[in-house]
Amino acid sequence: MRVYLRAAIVVAALAMALVAVSEAQEGLTRRDQQGPVTVVVTLVAPPSADTPVRVKVVLDTHSVGLDGIAFDQAVAVRAADGRDVAPTAVEEASGGGHHRQAVLVFPAQAGPLRVVVKNVGGVAERSFVWNLPAGR
Repeated sequence: MRVYLRAAIVVAALAMALVAVSEAQEGLTRRDQQGPVTVVVTLVAPPSADTPVRVKVVLDTHSVGLDGIAFDQAVAVRAADGRDVAPTAVEEASGGGHHRQAVLVFPAQAGPLRVVVKNVGGVAERSFVWNLPAGR
């Protein structure tokens, strides 16, 4: 009986840890389902001061081709002064046709983080915002 109780406690602890990880990941992920293309942007890790911002961008659809989209041109960080900052690197680009993804790297940013995705799936601009603590 004690073995079963210990096993149940271990399983419960693991389940709670997985929920915590899932909730933390949800806080780092933003989704936009306008038009025929779903765009999901996830912070790879919470940015910190003087650390480049890394975001994973996933494009998903079942109705239009996505091969013509250049991540380095379609995705930018909107700086506090309104300028769009292009990525310094595009990493781990994969997929084709209806499912594509890549990790984009941007210079460190101060204040709220706004990632914009432009001209994907007939939507002029999608905006993804994270209100991160000051002094990250």
